[in-house]
Amino acid sequence: MDKNKALFEAMALQAEASGLDRVETMAYFSNQGLPLEVVTRMDSLWDQTVKVGEVILNIGKIILLKLVQFVRANPNMAIGFAIGLALGMLTNAVPYIGPIIAPIMTFLLTAMTALRGHRLDKVLRGEYVGDSIIEDLITITKQFWSLLWDILNVIVIEPVRP
Repeated sequence: MDKNKALFEAMALQAEASGLDRVETMAYFSNQGLPLEVVTRMDSLWDQTVKVGEVILNIGKIILLKLVQFVRANPNMAIGFAIGLALGMLTNAVPYIGPIIAPIMTFLLTAMTALRGHRLDKVLRGEYVGDSIIEDLITITKQFWSLLWDILNVIVIEPVRP
């Protein structure tokens, strides 16, 4: 994608993100069950900006907009991610072996709970849910990387930091 097209898309996202209200957005994430620490970090992201040429983009609001859109499109998968991460991090509390197994458990628990949430989202949308766990894991991975790509597309437009 060329620089002008990327800047145009970023400005379109900026316009869309300008409709977000800070309190409503943080309340939305809090109501979705995110821990207060995560919501606080997201709140600090709100004011982050980058200068691209003569344009100042509110990159924090754009990232939060993409996250809100992702969670709204995949509510149960997002809850599954949050539950899996929380359970995985709890394994750190297990004496002696907790810190050793925590990364593996976090990955496995997050994958399992996100998969379950994804399948529930498909059922609620009226989509076919087959027996292929691998197919669903591929779909989850594509959705996650699509979200990440949308965010990175905005961030990597050769920002000029003031």
